[in-house]
Amino acid sequence: MSSQFNHQGFDAMICAYQSCGGTSRADDVVLLMEQANEGNFVNVAKRIVSREIFSFEWQSHLWIPMFQFEMRDMSIKQDVRKIMNELSGVLDSWTLAAWFVQPNAWLQGGRPVDLIGVNMHDVLAAARADRFVAAG
Repeated sequence: MSSQFNHQGFDAMICAYQSCGGTSRADDVVLLMEQANEGNFVNVAKRIVSREIFSFEWQSHLWIPMFQFEMRDMSIKQDVRKIMNELSGVLDSWTLAAWFVQPNAWLQGGRPVDLIGVNMHDVLAAARADRFVAAG
């Protein structure tokens, strides 16, 4: 993944998430959550701050990968919460966003985002291992 601080890095991140629901600006996620009676701006902000969901910033906008939500009702997927509990506090927002879409050696080169629904046990183990590596 290219550097987080340039257009190539942002474009690469957006492209990497296309196959798993894409990304949306936080303002658009708020609208979707309001329509589903699942929350509002304050709820989304609290969920980001508490690291129930993650986002990354680009040009003064927060971008949220949509695979984190059940699209039928905009609730947060429980498996993503479990992974966030493992990685919370050791990865910055860009590194965390990249972690989900980059091939992972603990997963035989698979991308965590593609394997969450298939083999959650291994994805959680990979998150735990990468947490220990990142924490030193």
